[in-house]
Amino acid sequence: MTEKDQFRLLEHLRPVHVLMALALYILGAGLAHYLGARFEISLFLLGTIWLVLLLEGFFFLGDYLQVPFQAAVFPLQPAVRSSGEESDPNEREVLLYIALGLLTGAAALTAVLVVKSLLPPAVYGLMALYFLLLGVLVLPGLQLEPSGLREFAAALCLVVFPPALAFLPQYGSFHRYLLLAVFPLFPLHLALVLSLRMRSYADDLQTNRRTLLVRIGWKKGVFLHNLLVLGGFLLFGSAVLFGLPVRIAGPVFIALIPAAYLVWYYASLERGAAVRWPLIITLALVVFTLPVYLLLFAAWIY
Repeated sequence: MTEKDQFRLLEHLRPVHVLMALALYILGAGLAHYLGARFEISLFLLGTIWLVLLLEGFFFLGDYLQVPFQAAVFPLQPAVRSSGEESDPNEREVLLYIALGLLTGAAALTAVLVVKSLLPPAVYGLMALYFLLLGVLVLPGLQLEPSGLREFAAALCLVVFPPALAFLPQYGSFHRYLLLAVFPLFPLHLALVLSLRMRSYADDLQTNRRTLLVRIGWKKGVFLHNLLVLGGFLLFGSAVLFGLPVRIAGPVFIALIPAAYLVWYYASLERGAAVRWPLIITLALVVFTLPVYLLLFAAWIY
């Protein structure tokens, strides 16, 4: 395999997306652990395998159908070619085979879980809903771009569903701590996506890629980004008021420091400051990943 092929494989695998979903999955199990649930390692590992198989299967399927789930966070080269660029039929055929293999593995594991009755009934419904939402994101004719909801649906798949899929099998039912701890991460993830899209804004305009940022424009995108960051931390504050323990949510506010600097830096761009994308992307990643880490650490330690 050439270096170019390795780069393209990395694009299709989307390791950052998978690691993000796994971190939230571990957070969900950590919240169940914090609430006193007995940690079932077998269910945790089976759920981890199922989640990875399903995500990777739809990633490869979306690239085969040229309806990618999301652009890679650190693009090395396009995982899906533009409409005017010819694609290698052999490469696309390989993508299809890999996708079918991964999704078959996920289906087989689902069958085992159902036959053995290893999970509460509500979990199977959640798994089915997750499957359908991923399908909506990658299947042609079901694209959400015209409605402006694609980024929101992708955030649900990466941020909201994984912790719920880990929490329910461990705890047995929903608990308000799950909603209070996870929901504030939703706007922070959308803010991260907007920052990543800003870096490729010019290319997206040229290729007529209907991202959220292209639809609303640069200035409104910056305003929405700042609003989402502020909203995420306000939701964490509200979560404390609604009963989420301070020792779980309190450390999250450390991330306000890089968040405030990122908001200030975006404001300085309008005054003519130099654009430093490595700094912007690093800050955007920290604003989202640091709260995830702090929540995860607190949930498992206390």
